[in-house]
Amino acid sequence: MKLQKTNRGFLDALNLILKETTHSAEIELNQIFLILAGKGYAALLVIFTLPFCFPVQIPGFSTPFGVALALLGLRIGLGMQPWWPQFILTKKLSSESVKKITESTISAVTKMQKITHPRLFFFTNPICHRLNGFLISILSIFLALPLPLPFTNLVSALPIFFIGIGLLEDDGLFIIIGYFLSLICFAYFIALYFFSAYLIDLAM
Repeated sequence: MKLQKTNRGFLDALNLILKETTHSAEIELNQIFLILAGKGYAALLVIFTLPFCFPVQIPGFSTPFGVALALLGLRIGLGMQPWWPQFILTKKLSSESVKKITESTISAVTKMQKITHPRLFFFTNPICHRLNGFLISILSIFLALPLPLPFTNLVSALPIFFIGIGLLEDDGLFIIIGYFLSLICFAYFIALYFFSAYLIDLAM
């Protein structure tokens, strides 16, 4: 029952965000934060990373979302309540883009209900919450980097998305998958670093 109530509350909040998209051409991030308040930080992890979990993405979102998630992860790691600076809260997004993101999130969460359930609770305990927070913060920094390279947003966002789903559903298996995807993310960026250094050496 806990799983169903969690999903229902999150889906209700997402539907409220959809209604907000009909009121104006732009929406401030603060409006989204207020609507999702009380749904837990896992809800923010899911909705802010889903846009980057597809090969074709909405441009201009990775940096503000990445910065917001990095701050969120750091606060989680330190055992503090979520907080964002004013420039994040007043960041405006087009209502059309927010609508697409929200509709995709509703579809994804609804489908995830069929394969997720509470299990492996060790990975959802308070100590692991803090570890999750620091990992999310590091991954979000990669997401925030404005790199014009393929798959950088995708490999950064997928681990956070799976961790978010795992926390939302108390499903430790999804958190484990998120950790495995994190290793792939780190390997990808390390490979990019050495490849870039190699190209620079060749150019010189």
